[in-house]
Formats: sequence, structure tokens, C-alpha cells
Amino acid sequence: MSAKENKAIFLRFIEELGRGNVGIVDEVCSPNFRFYSPNSPNFPRGLEGARMLVNRGQTSEVQTRIEDIIAEDDKVAVRWTFSGIYRGEPRLGYPQPGERITLGSMSFYRFSNGKIEEDWGLDVVSPNADPWG
Repeated sequence: MSAKENKAIFLRFIEELGRGNVGIVDEVCSPNFRFYSPNSPNFPRGLEGARMLVNRGQTSEVQTRIEDIIAEDDKVAVRWTFSGIYRGEPRLGYPQPGERITLGSMSFYRFSNGKIEEDWGLDVVSPNADPWG
């Protein structure tokens, strides 16, 4: 697949997740999916891990804003901001459930045969900041 096609698949993935369609994971993520982040070492692999990652994002009432997106070869790079009310489980470095959260993130996605095979990400949490000034 081309870089342009991978970018379109990624944007459709995010759009469908925004609509609450978590079933898109089975269509867009590879059975060999792997998530790499210093914030989540030893994250489960495969579609189970992809579903867990998506469900983690679905537990928060957030606005998602893609700041930059660049595609080249088999990779799509995204810089984005998430802002809203945190509804997840208590986690080190995160606000308490029900408190405001702003999360800046940079992610690199590697595609194989039109599916997301790897997600390399780094998040920075700022509990009370307004990302848009």
C-alpha cells in the first residue's frame, strides 16, 4: 500500500473510533499488532492489545485534535492533543477519574498489508492545562 493509502486508512480508523465503532479494530489492526510506549511496558500484543488500547481511549470524554500527520513509505506519524475529562482507572501520573486531562502525544504507526502492525507512542499528561491556550 502507498503512504497515501495508509494515511487514509489511519484517518478512517480515527473517524470510526470517534463514532464509537470499536469494531473497526478488527478491520484495521493486524493480528500481529504491537504497542510500544515507555508509559505502558509489556502491553498485550495482537488484536487483544489493540482492543485494550482503544478501550482505554474510549473510557475518557475527550476531544481529539490532530496537530500534524505525515505519511511516508509504510509509516504514518501523528502529533496530537487529547483534552477532556478522564474516566479511566487511576494511574500513576494521571489525574483522578472525573478530573480534567490534557494529553499531548506523538505516535508512529507502521503498516503491513494495509493494517496497523505497530504503534510507537509517547504521551505527556498535563492534568489542568488548556491545550488551545
